[in-house]
Amino acid sequence: MSCCTSAPMVTQTCETLLSKCEIPIIDLAHMGTERCPQKGVVKQVASKLLRALSEKGLALLVNHGIPECKMKAAYRALDTFCELPDETRAKYERVSPDNHGYVKPGMEKFSDEVEFRHAFNLTGYERTLPEDEVHGFRSAVEELARDFKQLASMLLTALSVGLEQSHDFLLSKHAHMFGPGNESTLRLLYYPPLCAPVQGLTRCGAHCDYGTFTLLAQDCEGGLEIQTPHGERWARVGHLPGAILVNTGELLGHWTNEQLPALRHRVVMPEHCGRGRHSIAFFVHPDDNVPIEPLETKITAASQETIPCRLQKKKRSVLTAYQHLQRRFRETYAS
Repeated sequence: MSCCTSAPMVTQTCETLLSKCEIPIIDLAHMGTERCPQKGVVKQVASKLLRALSEKGLALLVNHGIPECKMKAAYRALDTFCELPDETRAKYERVSPDNHGYVKPGMEKFSDEVEFRHAFNLTGYERTLPEDEVHGFRSAVEELARDFKQLASMLLTALSVGLEQSHDFLLSKHAHMFGPGNESTLRLLYYPPLCAPVQGLTRCGAHCDYGTFTLLAQDCEGGLEIQTPHGERWARVGHLPGAILVNTGELLGHWTNEQLPALRHRVVMPEHCGRGRHSIAFFVHPDDNVPIEPLETKITAASQETIPCRLQKKKRSVLTAYQHLQRRFRETYAS
């Protein structure tokens, strides 16, 4: 598997949102993985996070508390797994409706193009993992999962404060992350390199994430693009070493009556003969039985005008978090 040690970087060949200073950067002041972060820091993060997600749909988090060495250990574990024979990897494949396990290239589809990537989903501690074939796989991914869970908990608290709810409002609805009754997933991703562009082949088609929000760590290969507000254009994000990206998901959009709408994004092929690309995504989902209804709150827009976000009066079916996710999975794995 390839590492970021040679060949030109994609981010050097095109202008990015990061190079144009168009992505909010939020300093978590090393509080991201602390169990009892200071209230003052949480309040500052809440204000910046809400503004970033309402205006841009994403932000880059720095000083989040998760060391880069843990990311690289997970990348190496997945690399080793992907080098195993097909029949060995097949023993760990994801079996619907359970989202845990290996997802081989072609199993899921977000666009009309062929999507070329390997993924391994972790949905809980002590789940089946290829520890016998890849020594250290379990310790690498489970330790990282605990760090991502703690960072997500801090952000859920900050979002609750920003939305003028009790500090544990969202956290109580995500109480069982990596446990029974919750579909939050840590996903290791590897996109193999190509020696030349292939017509109709992409790394990941355009889509919105299904849950509350997503935390994304990625290496320097690049290729992540987002659709700018109002669907005007696609823009390359760029790479900030050590940062973790947070972006909105569909359920956060539903909760806020689309005042924090889900961010549409994709991963494109590099312009030059690229390396393999590694990333780690933590999809944060509410507990399965949580009904998703719009909040009665106000969100301050960039103009500083308050936009009401009220409960809808008309009758409509209310989905639980689990029902919404399974509907999306049926679409993704329809083939």
